[in-house]
Amino acid sequence: MGAGTSPEDDALTWRTTVVDDDRSRPASDLNELTPLASGGPVDGTPQTAGFRVGALRLELTASPGAARLVVAANGSRDIYVVEPNTLAAWAADVGRLLSLGQATHPSHRADYRAPFLIDREGRQSVALEALVTERAVGYRLLVTGAAGRVAGLMTTAELVREVADAAAGAAVVASTPVSS
Repeated sequence: MGAGTSPEDDALTWRTTVVDDDRSRPASDLNELTPLASGGPVDGTPQTAGFRVGALRLELTASPGAARLVVAANGSRDIYVVEPNTLAAWAADVGRLLSLGQATHPSHRADYRAPFLIDREGRQSVALEALVTERAVGYRLLVTGAAGRVAGLMTTAELVREVADAAAGAAVVASTPVSS
């Protein structure tokens, strides 16, 4: 699938091809944003997790009462403020993609998608898909840009797992009441 540059394009989806293959690149740089196993207190310090997928950079930041996703590429940034419960449900949906196995027959090939993460303003931001074949389960990150255009970037199960874990951790942190 291809797209030419036009005034409605933005830096997130401006490439002549909107599909990239990121499976050989390093996945992420995590900064202590994982679900709290003990359910212990959150000290109020913002916690972040950053991921590179092709030319995109995803940054998830959480502090008590708030979670934010920043999608950046080529000098453009989209910022999404997300409700903690929405983020937790999305993390669970993304995590379920990892349970899929290879198809046992050509008729069993399928694409599965975790829904787009929707922010407080009702805008869709990112989604993940699993592409099931007889040889493997592949993963694709979908990112919404200007005018509703969607870019798809192939990625790895490792990145999908890290995104799901980081989103679950961010939801826990963001669900913590703000202390006065």
